[in-house]
Amino acid sequence: MIQVFGHYSPDTDSTGSPIIWAWYLNEVAGQPAEAVLLGEPNTEAAFVLRHWECPKPAIRTEFADGAPVVIVDTNNPAELPANINSLDIMAIIDHHKLVGGLETKGPIDITIRPLACTATIMHELIGDAPMPDWVKGIMLSCILSDTLEFRSPTTTPKDRAVAEALAADLGVDMHDLAAQMFAAKSDVSAFSAAELLKMDAKKYAVGGKTFRISVL
Repeated sequence: MIQVFGHYSPDTDSTGSPIIWAWYLNEVAGQPAEAVLLGEPNTEAAFVLRHWECPKPAIRTEFADGAPVVIVDTNNPAELPANINSLDIMAIIDHHKLVGGLETKGPIDITIRPLACTATIMHELIGDAPMPDWVKGIMLSCILSDTLEFRSPTTTPKDRAVAEALAADLGVDMHDLAAQMFAAKSDVSAFSAAELLKMDAKKYAVGGKTFRISVL
């Protein structure tokens, strides 16, 4: 079973992209796969899972040496399990700069493209294969999150075009969905006092605006 995961402290793209790619491997490529997370998803990602009625993947932080895996939304060893170079890395799909430091057991499939979101890359890789609405919805949510609803300077025409096509297929108002997502991201009510203290004075970007959380 191939395990697909992104980076620690999963945001929406690092939560949704493993789900999208595990679906693709299972249903299109015919390769048994499972999406897993390296930690609890943030509040925005948790909202996206609920909104599209998608079960939260299992959280896993330890992997047996030699286990087959696909890495998405990162290529940075510092954001991955400590024994990452002992795993059987089969593919990497990412939109960040190449960091270096990963070792593989043989040649692998690497896709790193200058787009704002891993899900946009996956849309290109999946091609004409029909996707269920929930996969389209998660893909759209990932793009809206990573582009800050197209306000991020990393947004490309491709990201926007894919999001618009997905929204049209789903009959979704992108602005409304993005507003709900960003509101969920700014909601700290689910955090314990200890967790809030750890976040004290840290900066967070929500809806294109930067703010600080401070706990007195």
